[in-house]
Amino acid sequence: MSKANTLNSKPVKLLIAVGGIYTSYIYFGLTMEKLFNTDYSGQDRPKGSYPRFTFGFATTLFQNIFCFILAGLVNRIYYKQSKSKMDLKSELSIATTSFVSVFLAAQSLSYVAFPIQAIMKSSKIISILIVSLILRIKGQHTRSQYICGFLITTGIVIFNLASESGGKHGSDQGTSIIGLVALLISLFCDGLLGVTQGEVKRKFNPSSWDQMESLNKWAGLICLVVALVSGQAHSFIAFAKENPAVIKDIAIVSILGTLGQVFIFYTIANFSALLLSIVTTTRKFFTVLVSIVYYNHEMSSMQWMSIGLVFLGVFIEMSGGKGHHGKTVKAEESKEVKTADDAKTVKKQA
Repeated sequence: MSKANTLNSKPVKLLIAVGGIYTSYIYFGLTMEKLFNTDYSGQDRPKGSYPRFTFGFATTLFQNIFCFILAGLVNRIYYKQSKSKMDLKSELSIATTSFVSVFLAAQSLSYVAFPIQAIMKSSKIISILIVSLILRIKGQHTRSQYICGFLITTGIVIFNLASESGGKHGSDQGTSIIGLVALLISLFCDGLLGVTQGEVKRKFNPSSWDQMESLNKWAGLICLVVALVSGQAHSFIAFAKENPAVIKDIAIVSILGTLGQVFIFYTIANFSALLLSIVTTTRKFFTVLVSIVYYNHEMSSMQWMSIGLVFLGVFIEMSGGKGHHGKTVKAEESKEVKTADDAKTVKKQA
């Protein structure tokens, strides 16, 4: 078998997809946690006695820049596309929703521990149910989906209550609540983003790279404006001047976040959306476990039980989605791949 045929084999592609997503996003999660909990001055001071990195906009903005540059190059060099298929209203709608979701998820790390942030962001069903409840959308939600939502919510509540009773957040309960509210809004935006992207896909059928370039262009501009108006940009520059070591970790986060998106697109192009869901779900599970071990988080038996409840709910959701959504997902995925990629593939093979 030639080298080209080996690289195109399904097992090798699966290894590339899984290895790429796991490596980039697990390392991404560890670095994000480090960003919000490290004394970058180089001094050995007790935790809580040094200025902390609290600039969620910075990690968001630099990821937007990296992703925009990469997607722009792919669209112009590979697809020969210089203009998005989407209209301005759709582009801004997707970008705004995505920005709020990513920004608040990053900012929440200033107020909650990384494990609870990760487990709250682990399931799409929570964001879907939140959107349906707030917007009063009558969806085709199954009984298993509501069970998943109940298990995940219960696990999150138990985890947070166990943290407070153990004294980890007891002296800072107000900021913990701020973090939880930020995560709930982020989850709402996740669900809203899925609804918006579905409508845009049906109307314009843009490629993944088209969406990636458009989203990061406008989300980056929105992020920059928010940072300038709020004064965070000035505070971040001052912090970076005093703690230049932080720039390295921000760059690492940006590169890893960009690579993660690339591997997600690679997985979508070569496998089913169900496989992508399995890979990203299990990746989040291992990210939480690696974080607990690597940073030596003290976990009570109640917190371990709560993590088990969350991921039981996630895996039930994942398994249930196979039968309920399988045909729809495959049809939509097939349409996207054919319209965005097949023409180029046929051209190259010819």
